[in-house]
Amino acid sequence: MTSYKGKRLPVISDSTMFEKFALDLWGAQHPDAKTTLYGRNGQEQNGVDVIVRTGNRLIALQCKAVGKLDQKTIDAEVNRAKKFLPEISDLIIVTTAPHDAKLVSYAETLTRQHKQLNFFSVFYHGWDDLLRILEDHQKVARKHFPEFYISTEKGAEPPLSALRLPVDRELNILLTDEELALFCSEASWEMRNNPAALLAVEHADEQHAISMIAEIEAVEVLDAGARQSRSAFREYLAWLSPKIRRAEVAVRLLLTDDVVRAPWLLGGCWPQTAATMRRLIPEVIAGAKSHPDRLPLKIGVPAHPKLVGYIDIEAEDKAAFKDQCKSYDPFYFDAGVPDLGTDLGLKYALPAGIAALVRYSTAHGVSIEDLQRDKTNSIYFWGLYAA
Repeated sequence: MTSYKGKRLPVISDSTMFEKFALDLWGAQHPDAKTTLYGRNGQEQNGVDVIVRTGNRLIALQCKAVGKLDQKTIDAEVNRAKKFLPEISDLIIVTTAPHDAKLVSYAETLTRQHKQLNFFSVFYHGWDDLLRILEDHQKVARKHFPEFYISTEKGAEPPLSALRLPVDRELNILLTDEELALFCSEASWEMRNNPAALLAVEHADEQHAISMIAEIEAVEVLDAGARQSRSAFREYLAWLSPKIRRAEVAVRLLLTDDVVRAPWLLGGCWPQTAATMRRLIPEVIAGAKSHPDRLPLKIGVPAHPKLVGYIDIEAEDKAAFKDQCKSYDPFYFDAGVPDLGTDLGLKYALPAGIAALVRYSTAHGVSIEDLQRDKTNSIYFWGLYAA
């Protein structure tokens, strides 16, 4: 048999792998049903990624590997699903975004409206909801998260090594420069050659909160104080965990996306990648922070005006920046990332650009894959502006 190691399972950021996870999870809930992936990327799917046929019911799953959803997105998927033939009984929107009570209530409202029109029911399941369902289906958990299990079966194959990046409360990566460069090299190779490989940014506070919840729940009967403590830890996780999951997406981009890395980090450059990683983690989790002694700039893409990265040129780099960008004016400056030069571009534009991509994907429900398909991820060709 196998035992779970007690860690919170990381979000599945790859859209294809998330669809397969949803397929297996609903198949486990309906063992007598026929479950199939519907359509392929590039085909019109009418808001349906997975089909579950059970008895007279036809359940459709729409899978969204994104950090945030809103009512507008749900409305769009519901309208698309109305065109699906044969007619469906239930539309279940599953996502890696957190549990959202407002969206759950909104889905219930749509269901009540649909019943009057003889339309399908609508449900919303965030990542926390999926993890609760997963607790009852350990076979699915072992398949999609093998590195979180310790095998005790005689002769069983050992689980895959987890790609774990430890981070302290101040968002410092708890590896030496040499260790971090080696991690970048090994993790990049693993994720490129195994799309199912999972990467976890292990934040000290997140792990502590998870451990405290497990300790509280180990008691058979919880008194009011214990329940209040558990509620406080859960609220803290609801605030912190989405930030950590975004950092995991950002790390994957830095280590595997050659368009993002170009032209600064082609051919490996693992020590430089490690240095970029140290700047990237705080920028994604805590956000860019302006300092009075620094020079603020913005980078972005005209086609996506809300996709903006923020740069603060540090005091020791101001002279180099002004030498590179002699036309700089704090009130009006219109240039490009290449004008920063190689060193400043790598130090500032690359982490700011990756953070902007992940932030935009989360805030606007646009998948990273969509941004990659239209080459928006080519940070080197972004514009450079006065902040």
